[in-house]
Amino acid sequence: MITYQKGCMGLWLLFRIVGTTWPAAVLPGLLAAGISILVGLYEDADVVIRERERFIGHPYAFQLFASVVGSLLVFKTNSAYSRYWEAAGALQNMASKWLDGVCMAVSFDAGGNASQPYLHGESWERSIQPHPTSGDKGGPPHQQYVAEVVHIASLLHAVALQDLRKDHDLENLVPAKNRISRPAAMPSYSFFSDKSIFSEEHLYASHRSAKIPVLGGLRLQEKLVLDKDSQGTPLTTAARVAMVEGWLMRRLLARQKFEQGETAKTAPPILSRLYQVISDGTLWFFTSSKSAYIPFPFPYQNFVEVMLWLFTLMTPVVINGIVFEQISRTVGSFCVVMTYHAIKNTGDVLEDPYLPYDPNDLPLVSLQHSINTRLLAFGVVPQEEPEGEAPQNKTERNVQEKPEKAAQETVQLSKQMDVLLADPQLDGLEAPSDSASCFNCLQVEASGNAA
Repeated sequence: MITYQKGCMGLWLLFRIVGTTWPAAVLPGLLAAGISILVGLYEDADVVIRERERFIGHPYAFQLFASVVGSLLVFKTNSAYSRYWEAAGALQNMASKWLDGVCMAVSFDAGGNASQPYLHGESWERSIQPHPTSGDKGGPPHQQYVAEVVHIASLLHAVALQDLRKDHDLENLVPAKNRISRPAAMPSYSFFSDKSIFSEEHLYASHRSAKIPVLGGLRLQEKLVLDKDSQGTPLTTAARVAMVEGWLMRRLLARQKFEQGETAKTAPPILSRLYQVISDGTLWFFTSSKSAYIPFPFPYQNFVEVMLWLFTLMTPVVINGIVFEQISRTVGSFCVVMTYHAIKNTGDVLEDPYLPYDPNDLPLVSLQHSINTRLLAFGVVPQEEPEGEAPQNKTERNVQEKPEKAAQETVQLSKQMDVLLADPQLDGLEAPSDSASCFNCLQVEASGNAA
């Protein structure tokens, strides 16, 4: 998607070429201009064309034909814009619903009391320690649980975007950095290139240059199960979305049923909204998929192309019969045909809003960056942790009574965190040297890859 500057009598738009569709209409315009010149140079034909009684008494029939072709193009362009705008809205609704679910999951699980109206922050010392009353149930403390949920939600949104843009390569899912970097420049093929912007090669190169960042990256175990099923058959991108959604649901249910935290204390009618909004997000995902999987109807597309090329071939001949100045004939034929083809090309680009044909596609990578930023914000509260040690709980008393057992649990937890933060060779990515982040527990793939 291109953000552009208005004003200055439109000169900023006039002199911008990247992202425009009219260059691809130059060739048909030149073809029409060439036909006009050839007909004008062929004297016998030109003499006949100049005599209105013998060739064209009135251009009404051609005007009617031109109006029909223009109406076809206008309808196609309006439909393409409607698909583009509907896809953008469905994409935002999908993300907002999943974000609502994560916000509830983080908030429902946070501890607190009357002195903390915003509950415990994710980075507080209390969020790192076992829960005061339910810590003996096991499971990770609040901070690590939030990190797991945020990671799965980020991965869910990422694989959904991969499905929409028809990207099957899991290598295009990379760990999110602690700085938002602009995607690499998209390969651009001009109208005279031997490679079409609609080719598979262009789409593959575009996907490789615009990788999707995931908070915590893609873990090795996740990559293995997302790649192929138990029979060794590659999974479709849609199946990956369903699988990761199942992981998110399972993680939330495990927290509610078996682990420590405040989630199980939340009233069931309130807690049910958590699962409802995630389901709503999936519903909007399928609405978004409508524009990705269902192309513009072929019969209409084919009819538009047939009528447009008939118009391209007829226009220079008819204009030669009305205008007798050769320069005016040529320029008129070129401009009219190029305009019609430019309108058609605009519809071709807009009707597939997720595919990176050119810079006018929806900014999926930027949207993923935005989602990641908002996911990280759910655990931050506008209140500092009160001074003093956190209240002692049953688990801490057991730790004091059994120091050897506490040491073993500490080592076990350390090993679990090593697994969570491990595998720097995954995807062949090097970790950035500075990994300062408000959410260090999301350094999943390498001990330096910050979210």
